Parts: sequence; C-alpha cells; structure tokens
Amino acid sequence: MRRRAWLETAVALLALVAVWEVIARLVGARFPVVPAPSEITAAGARSAYPIWLNLRLTLIEALIGLVAGSGLGLLLAATFVAWPRAEAGLYNLVVTIHSIPLVAVAPILLIWFGVGITAPTLVAALACFFPMVVGATRGFRAASQSSLDLMRVLDARPWRSFLRVRLPASLPFLIAALKIAAPAAVLGATVGEWLGTAGIGYLLFSSMANFQVALLWATMLIAAAVAAIGYLAFAVVEHVVVDWHPPAGEG
Repeated sequence: MRRRAWLETAVALLALVAVWEVIARLVGARFPVVPAPSEITAAGARSAYPIWLNLRLTLIEALIGLVAGSGLGLLLAATFVAWPRAEAGLYNLVVTIHSIPLVAVAPILLIWFGVGITAPTLVAALACFFPMVVGATRGFRAASQSSLDLMRVLDARPWRSFLRVRLPASLPFLIAALKIAAPAAVLGATVGEWLGTAGIGYLLFSSMANFQVALLWATMLIAAAVAAIGYLAFAVVEHVVVDWHPPAGEG
C-alpha cells in the first residue's frame, strides 16, 4: 500500500509539472513572474555552483540549529517532568518566545551577532526548540505507570528510570517532534540569512532584488526539497524504530 501511495504521489507531481509547463508557455508572456519548469531548471543548472555554495552553508546552520534546539528542548522537557513546578513557571515563557515570528527575531540577532553563521543558526535552533519541548514532555509522560512503579520498588535511581522507562516510551513522540523540527531548521536558517551575505536565504533575497525570477523559483524549490528531505529522513527513522516499538503507555 505504501509503494502504491508513493507511486500515486509521483504520478500526481509529474502531472502537475506537465500542466504547469503547458500553462506557463501559453500565458508566460503576460505573466512572466511564474516561469515554466523548464526555465526554472535551466536557471538552476546555470547557477548550480553558487546555489551549492549557499546551500552548503544553510545545511550547516540548519544541522547545528537542529541539534542545539532539539537538545535544549529535550533537556527542558526532562526538567519539566522531573520538577513539575518548573513547568508551571517556565512553560508560558516558552510559549511566548515561540509566538514571536522568526522574521522579527532574525534582524535583532543579526544586529547582536553581526553577519555570519551565528544569527541564522540561532534562528534555526529557535525554530526547533518548541516542537521538541512539547513532543518530549508528552513522550516522557507517556511511560507506563506500572513500569515506573516497578523501578521504584527496585529502588532504581531516577536517572535509571528515565533511561530505561521514560526515554524508550517517548521515542514515537521524539521522532514526531524531529519530523517537524527538521524542516523548521531549514526554514529558520533561511530566514536568518535573509539580511545576510550568504546562504539560501541571501540568494532568495538577491534573486528577488535583481528580478531573477527563474533563479528565485529554482532556489525556493531547492530549499523546499531540502526541508522535505529532512522530514522524510525522520519519517524513515520512524518507520524503522517505531513500527516495532510497543504503543506508548503500554507496559
């Protein structure tokens, strides 16, 4: 069934590209802001090397941001579970920080840290932080109460109960959070580069400012493809890890 679903998706995408190509050629002279897929592909091929150089930087920033943001979210979630009073005091602060648009945060970080890798990486980390806090908190609390009680009877230390009971039970939730965080990291890094001098975000802004419409679309689609690959990578991990994992909450 899954192979059939993937095949149907691929056929639908090919049909969409074909229709797009035909419509763009018919009305392209009147609406040049939506180039044909062939024009976008040609523009991407002509600028393959600069795109790769900028994409490489974005990938580094997104990867560091994913690890840092998810790691901090994981630690904070563990703190919430260990000390519920900390959650009562800090959760609203986390929600407030998450509610600030990344587009508003990026210029402030750029002013603080200047042009370079730091500001985009921090924006990427912020984009990953909230999904991991929410997912990990729910996951750690999904552990079977009977298993936790057994660990107490055995006089296990709290960190052993965490590693042997809470962490395994949280795997489906953690991977689900990472499926959200991986594309968010790419988005965050791209937003952080918008006012910089390198990266996919900078290339998007430069293409728009110079009215290089085909290159703008090519860069945008490449960024979207990278974000989708991040999601699919953790979807594969979910398929491998979670399919054999007992449902959360069962002993």
